[in-house]
Amino acid sequence: MLRLWIASQDFRNDSVVSDERLKKVSETYRLLRNTLRYQLSNLFDFDPAKHTVPDDRLTGLDRWILGEFAKLEQDVAAAYDAHEFHVVYQKVSQFAAVELSAVHHDVVKDRLYTDPADSARRRSTQTALHWMVTGLCQMLSPLLVFTADEAWEHVPGHRGESVHASEWKPREFALDATEAARWQKLFAVREQVLPELEKARQAKAIGKALEARVELELPTAEADAIRERVAELQELLNVSGLKLTPASSAPQTEAPPPPVVRVAQADGKKCERCWHWETDVGRHAAHPTLCGRCVEAVKCVTSA
Repeated sequence: MLRLWIASQDFRNDSVVSDERLKKVSETYRLLRNTLRYQLSNLFDFDPAKHTVPDDRLTGLDRWILGEFAKLEQDVAAAYDAHEFHVVYQKVSQFAAVELSAVHHDVVKDRLYTDPADSARRRSTQTALHWMVTGLCQMLSPLLVFTADEAWEHVPGHRGESVHASEWKPREFALDATEAARWQKLFAVREQVLPELEKARQAKAIGKALEARVELELPTAEADAIRERVAELQELLNVSGLKLTPASSAPQTEAPPPPVVRVAQADGKKCERCWHWETDVGRHAAHPTLCGRCVEAVKCVTSA
């Protein structure tokens, strides 16, 4: 904790120490440790030599997070070169709290836990997690000497050596302008829908977000721009149903109206395995409490 606290201090200013400050540093440490733990726990059956997915076959969400992670690596490398350890502390902890914990790690739980073990989506996400946990261990090794080394022992493909003997080379991964703009739009829509889901929860119309069906009314041009990405947007929102409805476009002289968001109870029944509400739950006699997707996943396990 003292080492991490020292790293968090801007050496150009007076160092501030107090019980409250050390408590905040401890919370940051737990965040970073839990980030590594989450990633490692989902790589237990991942062999980099066999299961790594090529960059062009990664899912859109995994490509987005690796693009953000590549930016983080560049920023951290520059901060180390300038001996600005407090910037490293800030950049990595913010990335772990926002891009990872609040978005990517939360969203991909469904595919990691309920997709068939060898499915394309799951292997794509494991590829991204392996890439990131490798880089995080190396980035954090000067600050969290023992934690980074202990985590490194469990990173597939790196066992038998110390993280401090490895060479960290920030990797390049950039989305093209079209793909980056598309994800920027999806996240903008997400930020507009999440408050409506929270209002529905407070009104007791739904419980968890997976109990919700969302109807999103957008201007025709905007709806058309993301129509092919409805599945990705639904995954980002973590809801059981999403429908896009085109609205009449505003005159060119006016700003486009904000989306109209309608939240209702999802159709169908709750699958006891994935917790999604689906209309096909119970259609398979052998698995009356599972949805069709989970039935197929269970079949894969049985056949294996």
